[in-house]
Amino acid sequence: MTSSDIGEIMIEVFTQEGTKHVNQDIYGWQGNTMWVIDGATPLFGDDLLSGNDVQKTMQNISDALKRHVDDKQSLSNVLYHACKDVESEYRHTISGYDLIEKYKLPTFAITIVRVNNMNIEWYGLGDCEIYMHGKLYRDESFDRVNKRNQKEVSDKAALHRETRMLLNDENHPEGYWIGSLDGVGCMHGKQGSLNREGIENIYLYSDGMATVLQDKSILLSGIDVNDSSFEQYIQKHRHLTTDDITILQIQLKGE
Repeated sequence: MTSSDIGEIMIEVFTQEGTKHVNQDIYGWQGNTMWVIDGATPLFGDDLLSGNDVQKTMQNISDALKRHVDDKQSLSNVLYHACKDVESEYRHTISGYDLIEKYKLPTFAITIVRVNNMNIEWYGLGDCEIYMHGKLYRDESFDRVNKRNQKEVSDKAALHRETRMLLNDENHPEGYWIGSLDGVGCMHGKQGSLNREGIENIYLYSDGMATVLQDKSILLSGIDVNDSSFEQYIQKHRHLTTDDITILQIQLKGE
């Protein structure tokens, strides 16, 4: 659990690793911009960076976002430049980087929020979610990817690998957009803005946490994610997923 006070914004975080690997959910903020990144489970190995590639890469992207946050740039542009920064670094540190198939490299879902004086901007790519003012903001296009992976087949691992190979492929009918180091999917995320008036809490969370939060009314109440009642709710429903779970809460203070 983490909290930070940035001017009129209070940030609190609850994160917990799943049962299958190190925590591949990474969160961060810089100034008035906050994000939650959910690294995709590696399906083709996880040792280009001497192990835990996904976790390391998500942290590198988060660090790059801190360098590129700029109110004059769209959130999709900020993310794009952060990804290209990491890609440039890997091109120099990973032998034969450009020969590696894109689907074998770390990929991710992400939500980003930027709090301005008059409005709130949001961005989503993949199956992370944002909840604010009684409404869910997300990239609905990813639903068909999850539906595809839920097919009843004898070899689930093979199905998931097959799906992963379709990432950022606009020429395939089942292709989909997702975060990747080449930044190709960044411009295809969902984004928008809304008036800041009346908004007191904003929640950004990974898909694992979305599974646990079946009842969004707990967020509607403006619950503090560091409160014991929230942790009790999580523990009661933790059996719903073995995935990492992360939620970042932005509390907007009054004038």
